[in-house]
Amino acid sequence: MQSLVLSLLAILLVLCLPCDAGTTANDTMSEVPFSFEKGYVIVHANIKGEKDVELILATGSEHSVVDSGLLNKYKLPSFYSGEGRIMGNSQDRIYFYSPVTGIRVGNIKGLSLSMRLGSLADASSRVGREIFGIFGADFFKGRVVQFDFRKKVVRFLPDSYSGTAKSITLPMSYYKEGVTLPIVENVTFDGKKIKTLLDTGDLTVLSLSPAAMKQLGLSPLPEKSEPRPDKISSLRFLDYEIAGVPVLLYAKGAGFDRDIKEYGAVAGISLLQNFASTFDFRGKVVVLEPK
Repeated sequence: MQSLVLSLLAILLVLCLPCDAGTTANDTMSEVPFSFEKGYVIVHANIKGEKDVELILATGSEHSVVDSGLLNKYKLPSFYSGEGRIMGNSQDRIYFYSPVTGIRVGNIKGLSLSMRLGSLADASSRVGREIFGIFGADFFKGRVVQFDFRKKVVRFLPDSYSGTAKSITLPMSYYKEGVTLPIVENVTFDGKKIKTLLDTGDLTVLSLSPAAMKQLGLSPLPEKSEPRPDKISSLRFLDYEIAGVPVLLYAKGAGFDRDIKEYGAVAGISLLQNFASTFDFRGKVVVLEPK
């Protein structure tokens, strides 16, 4: 009887696998205003062809997210599925999601995304109004997206962007099969090369994992302690150098236990706002232009 129940569970999980309409790689030029509030890059969007909502743009988020507390308000269903092979036991990695249809951002329309369920309560509290969700890598897939902080617009470009003679071009690394995140390798911290995630959804300047701290010879933090502010002497993107950069150091068990082979640092919006940043998820490069 138990084996029958487990088998049925596995079948149900397969049937509930999310199916996205996908994002198009053939965008026309679209310029979308954004507000930059409390460290968040926020855009207006439309869902279900009629509902106006606001979402955070987070280039470093593997999945798009919808606030689970808003499902009833917007009459959105919820389902669950699993990552990897589903065996019907306690080792299965189950996640919950909602298929959100009729998404429109600027000239980009007709999209559907299977958005993971999460909480945006902290973000909503910080900005003082409802934040519906986060657009992550599944939304950016196949797109060329340019963040212009001077004009406070995000541009969806139809073609790849090479920048200017002063631009810094950094190839992206693959994070997981089928998902590309802007993880770049040509970044050095006090002369040590560390793979770095460029995340417009992270509010910090730079964050370092315990593995990266070890590589830099920084004193370890007590396990599960609060992040400790510190500073590095030099941060370099290829030949472009920034001196005296503040960092946050994370202890083991504090939610940032990254192996240096995956990525050991996160460059957040407090750093990226100093550049015109183009994330080419189609050509898999990031182009940074110092202001």
